[in-house]
Amino acid sequence: MNRKGFVLCLFVTILSQTGVLGQTAIAKDSLLSLEACINMALERNHSMVMASNTLKMADNNVSAAPFLPTVDITSAQTGSNLSTSTYQADGDLLGGRSRSNAWRNSLNVNWTLFDGLAMFATSEKQRVLLEQGRYQYMAVAENLVKAISEQYYYIITLHNQVNLLQELVSISQERYQQALTRYRIGADSGLEYKQAGIYLNSDSSSLLLQRELLKNAYIELNRLMNVPLTSHYVIEDAIIPAPTLNLENLMASAMEQNTSLLSIETGEQVALLDTKLAKAERLPLLRASAGYGLNLSQSPYLPAKYDQSNGLNAGLTLTVPLFKGFEVNRKVANAKLEAANANLELTSARQQVESELLQLYNVYMNNLRMIDFEEQNRDAASMNLEAAMEKYRLGSLAGIEFRDYQLSYLNASDRKLKALYQTKISEITLRLLAGELFARSTPLDKPGR
Repeated sequence: MNRKGFVLCLFVTILSQTGVLGQTAIAKDSLLSLEACINMALERNHSMVMASNTLKMADNNVSAAPFLPTVDITSAQTGSNLSTSTYQADGDLLGGRSRSNAWRNSLNVNWTLFDGLAMFATSEKQRVLLEQGRYQYMAVAENLVKAISEQYYYIITLHNQVNLLQELVSISQERYQQALTRYRIGADSGLEYKQAGIYLNSDSSSLLLQRELLKNAYIELNRLMNVPLTSHYVIEDAIIPAPTLNLENLMASAMEQNTSLLSIETGEQVALLDTKLAKAERLPLLRASAGYGLNLSQSPYLPAKYDQSNGLNAGLTLTVPLFKGFEVNRKVANAKLEAANANLELTSARQQVESELLQLYNVYMNNLRMIDFEEQNRDAASMNLEAAMEKYRLGSLAGIEFRDYQLSYLNASDRKLKALYQTKISEITLRLLAGELFARSTPLDKPGR
C-alpha cells in the first residue's frame, strides 16, 4: 500500500452491499436499506462532521511556509512638543517650545536559507500529520458504520422476535378458545381455560415489551443517522451470513490495512521527525535579509529644515550554535525516547489486533456452527408443536405439556435469531479489524461527504 499517496474514500463495501453514497432522503413509512442508513449517518452524524472539520484543519496546515521568506512593512511616526525653561546666571528666565517629528518606513524581507534541514523535516511532518488525520477520520467513519450495521441487524432481529411472539400469541389464543369451548360444554373443568388465559396474557405482555424494544431501537438508529427521532420508516431485510471468512486473509489484511495500526504508524513517523528537528538545532543557521527604508525627520535642532534618508539594505546572518546549556542534548534524548515509545506502541497495538481477531474469529466460527444446530432444533420444535396442537385439539394432551412444546419452539427460534445476529456482528467486527469496511481506491474530494 502506498501510504504516502493514500487518500480516504467513502465507498461502502460492507458485507455484500456495495454502492456509491449520495444524497438520501427518508420518506415516511418507506423501506430503508442498510446502505441508505450508512449513507445518511456519514452525511449527518455529528461525530462525522467534527472529524471532517478536524481533517480539513490538518489539510490547511500543509503549506510551503517553511521554505518561503517572510515579508513585512513597518511604518512608525513619532513626534514631540516640548516646553523648555532656562534660568540664566543673572536670574533671567528664558523659555520656549520645540516641536519635532520623525517618520520611519521600511520594507523587509527575511529568508532562512539553511536551518539544519529543519524546514524539510517540518514540511514532512505536516504531510504525515495530514495522513494521520485521514486515518483518524477513517476510524470515525468505520466505527460509525459498525454501529449503524449493528443497530440495523438488531432491528431485524427484533422484527423477527415480534413476529415469533405474534405467532405464539395466535397459538395461545387458539388454545384458550378450545379450552373455553370444552369448559362451556362441560368437557373440562374451569382450571384449564383459566390457565390458558394466563398463558395468553403472558404471551401478549411479552409481545408488548418486544414492540417497545423495537420502537426504541428505531429511535436509536435515528439518533445515529442524525434525523428527527420521530421519523417513521420500515426495515424489511433478512440476516444472511456471508461466505465463511478466511482467518489467514483477515490477519494479513489487518496487518496492512487496519486503520488504528496505520494511524499509530504515522505517529511513529512524527516522533522520528521530531528527532530530526531536535538535531537540527546543532547545525548553523543562515538567514538572508533585504529591505528598503524611508526616514524623514523634522527638528529645530537640525541645521536643515528636514532630514531625509532612503535606500536599500541587504545582508547575510550566520549563527553557529556553540553551547545552549545542554538543551539540545536534552531535546534529542527525549525525542528518541518518544520514538522508542511510539515503536513499542505500534508493536503492542499489532499484538492486540491479532489477539482480538483470533478471539473474535473463534466466536464467529462458533456462531456459524450454532446456526445449523439451532435451525435443526427449530424445525424439530416446530413439528413437535404442530403434533402437540393436534393432540391438544383431540384432548389427548394436557395443557401444561402443550405449554412445554410452545416454549420449546419459542426458545429454539429465539436462539436461532440470536445466533444469526451474533454471527453478523462478528463478521462486521472482523471486517473492521481487517480494514475492509471501506474501499481505498477512490479519492475523497470532500471529507465527510
